Amino acid sequence: MTLAPAARVRRCLRAALAHDTAVLYVVGLVLTLLLAVLSLWQPLALRKADLALYDLMLAARAQPPQSDAVVLVGVDEDSLAAFGQWPWPRYRLALLVEQLQRLGATVVALDVLMPEPDRSSPDVIARERQRDLQGLPPLADPLNADSNSQRLAQAMRSVPTVLGSYLQFGPIGQTSMAPSGQSMPLPAGVVLSHNVQGVLSWPQPHGTMRSLPLLTQAAAAEGFTNALQDVDGKLRRVPLLLPRPDGSGYQPSLALAALLLSSTARQLHLEASSAEAQLSWNGRQIPLDRGGNLILDWRSQPPAYVSARAVLQGTVAPESLRGKIVLVGTWALGLGDLHLPPSGAAVPGLMFHATVIDNLLTGHLIARPAWALGVELLALLLAGALCTWWLARAGVLGSVLLVLLGTSGVYAGAQALLVQQGLHLSPLLPMLALVLISLFLNLLKYGVAAHKLRLRTRDLMEAQDEIIISLSVLAEARDKETGGHILRTQRYVKVLARELATTPGYRHLMPSDIELLTKSAPLHDIGKVGIPDSILKKPGKLTPEEFAIMQTHPLIGARALERIMAGSGRPDKQSFLNYAREMVEAHHERWDGTGYPHGLVGRAIPLAGRLMALADVYDALVSRRVYKEGFAHAQVRQMITEQSGRQFDPDVVAAFVAQEDEFVRIAHELADPPEEQAAA
Repeated sequence: MTLAPAARVRRCLRAALAHDTAVLYVVGLVLTLLLAVLSLWQPLALRKADLALYDLMLAARAQPPQSDAVVLVGVDEDSLAAFGQWPWPRYRLALLVEQLQRLGATVVALDVLMPEPDRSSPDVIARERQRDLQGLPPLADPLNADSNSQRLAQAMRSVPTVLGSYLQFGPIGQTSMAPSGQSMPLPAGVVLSHNVQGVLSWPQPHGTMRSLPLLTQAAAAEGFTNALQDVDGKLRRVPLLLPRPDGSGYQPSLALAALLLSSTARQLHLEASSAEAQLSWNGRQIPLDRGGNLILDWRSQPPAYVSARAVLQGTVAPESLRGKIVLVGTWALGLGDLHLPPSGAAVPGLMFHATVIDNLLTGHLIARPAWALGVELLALLLAGALCTWWLARAGVLGSVLLVLLGTSGVYAGAQALLVQQGLHLSPLLPMLALVLISLFLNLLKYGVAAHKLRLRTRDLMEAQDEIIISLSVLAEARDKETGGHILRTQRYVKVLARELATTPGYRHLMPSDIELLTKSAPLHDIGKVGIPDSILKKPGKLTPEEFAIMQTHPLIGARALERIMAGSGRPDKQSFLNYAREMVEAHHERWDGTGYPHGLVGRAIPLAGRLMALADVYDALVSRRVYKEGFAHAQVRQMITEQSGRQFDPDVVAAFVAQEDEFVRIAHELADPPEEQAAA
């Protein structure tokens, strides 16, 4: 026997759903592999989430005693109020450096870039006046005169001083700064050996913006001040060494140069590959990431701080700066040198220089080794496989427990490594695998279960419909009606109910109501099983007594359905049985009250009865029987419309007129074969 297309589809679906566990395995493993690809590609949203998770773990990191080797001297709001706007004349910076030397500073690091002559210098002012005002006598030294810068250079020679510089990256020619042709040297006496394997992914500067040669020659060292912001704008890492623009070696950061100047340990060794790097200094192994950056271990409390005003005015305690590395730079909020740490408000640039020195001196370092990505990928695959295996067997509670215990366990493990060992392994992707796979597989399991339930429900409903039709056919078999009458009247009722649902007075008719009315239609004459054959099959006209017995069939059917409803425990008005009872009992009632068995009038007749009343009469009139010819549709239409408001509900008649073409189509499509008409 050939299956219908719908039956074949259902059979295929059942076969597929029988292997739903295999489907769960496949989906779980596919999701795991997709996340593994994401771990290598790292889209922007994922990187931001990873950084936020890192900040959360870092907040729990224990902080050892802070190094007291660094003191910050800031040009803050008090300094600006006392000495005027920034930038200050360089003679004032010279006074500041001289005062720091007298206070015993070991190294002074100036986080200030001075590539041009000091325009507040009297010599520079005179030269500009001569340029702008014709007729003034020429200066003795028109090219190099800048007494303010000379004063600062002289002060810098009195104490080891590090000058800040700025490395230029990006396309050449797209910057307003003209890079110097010289490169920054390492501090005097510092030896850097290196073993570089492979091609480094370190950024390559194309130029260096340095201060005036007069100042760089007086400085003991120079260091770049560039900071590296992550994609979320926060500062978590800084470079310690970067290649020189000419490729002749490496140049240090301001913090590293200041630290080297203050120490007797002058040996540096760089081990680097394309995957990771490590800088050795003073017996310490300093881990760098693949970009050559030190991952900062930010401190919750800033180092010692002194206002530049207090230094210049001599109000600083005499021993407070002795033997210290003093970092000098802007501190006032309006001067713009602000950076955002992983947590908290923005801080001045001096803070990240001080953090670098503190991390290197205390040895409190954070590392992200080259094998970190491999371990994270392995953890992701294990988490995905375990989650898939568990969820294919566990229920909802087991899934929730797995997600809670798994994600908290992975996070706690990664946090313990960061807090106790200083190793940064991201828990994001394993946690994401547990959450997403659990979510998707549970949704899939729910969808599979719901689909199976729909299939079973449809099978049950189809079986129910077949039983209803079978019972109706058995009842009709004792009567002169045909099986086609059952199917046609059922379709007529459905058409009428759908049309009524589009009218204002019947908006309450839901699709479920229409479905129940349709299902009820085949049972409308079920009560005829209680009528004797001598009356039901009598070929001639019934006597008044016999007709009275025949009129009891609606009550017989209704009482039978009432008993079934009572036994089912579901006597509610929205049940299928109640719709069927109303249709059985009321389909011979008339709108004007002259019908039977109760003589109901108008809307007191249940809607099911009003619908079947018209459908039953229409089918009886248009159908051909051995004892009569069927009327034409136009004749039947006229008969029904003439009975509107008398035998039939006017609203139902209007629905019939609106859908009369559909009635004609159903009558032709489900017309009885000639042999059935003859038997009838």
